[in-house]
Amino acid sequence: MPHEPILEVTGLRKSFGKTPVLTGIDLAVQPGETVALLGPSGSGKTTLLRCLNFLERADAGTLRIEEQRVDLRHAHSKQILALRRRTAMVFQNYDLFLNKTVLQNVTEGLIVARKVSKDEAIATARDVLSQVGLSTRLDARPHELSGGQQQRVGIARALAIKPAVLLFDEPTSALDPEKVQEILDVIRAVAQTGMTLLIVTHKMGFAYEVAHRVVFMEGGEIVEQGTPAQVFGAPKQERTRQFVSRFTEGKAPEYFI
Repeated sequence: MPHEPILEVTGLRKSFGKTPVLTGIDLAVQPGETVALLGPSGSGKTTLLRCLNFLERADAGTLRIEEQRVDLRHAHSKQILALRRRTAMVFQNYDLFLNKTVLQNVTEGLIVARKVSKDEAIATARDVLSQVGLSTRLDARPHELSGGQQQRVGIARALAIKPAVLLFDEPTSALDPEKVQEILDVIRAVAQTGMTLLIVTHKMGFAYEVAHRVVFMEGGEIVEQGTPAQVFGAPKQERTRQFVSRFTEGKAPEYFI
């Protein structure tokens, strides 16, 4: 992989009131890399993603995506817009327009925010909806879709804007268990295209399989990071060992080679 990160965040801090949530995050992601963020609830994983996409305003830190670098606390609206054009986020709860069709949910952002022509937006939407297996549901509305299908629309909408980095916030947490695998399969396929992914997930088996690198967070900081084989098979920190043991316990050592 290239040595120049596509995304680099330094010294990211965020508190809600007097409660610190992120206490100084340094993270670099290489082009084409899939990075899985793991950790217990309240460790700051989702807040980190939201700060990277300016859904939350960080208290301190710098962020660079491709050639665009900003001060996270003092970034002005034009800088924020420029950075948002380089990222897309897939949310836990789909966040679709309930009164619009599947096709319109994908074209809306292209036409309104990106000023893409309607014909071009429709062509792009058809392409990404086919990619996630929804080419036969273009005229359906969200209430006519399963949770898994709604989340696939969310992924298609994110893919449509061709982001430099695609952010996933617990993309399977709102799904019925039988729908989880279809979304993991879609994300796996996206990762195989070489797109850069940063994924918050509690699915440790999926993280082990699909990620190039695993980052374990707790208490608003990065405790440990490394390849899945390193973090799951030979963690350096005791807290990491405790966290991953529910996944690794009983598995033969060669599983992690």
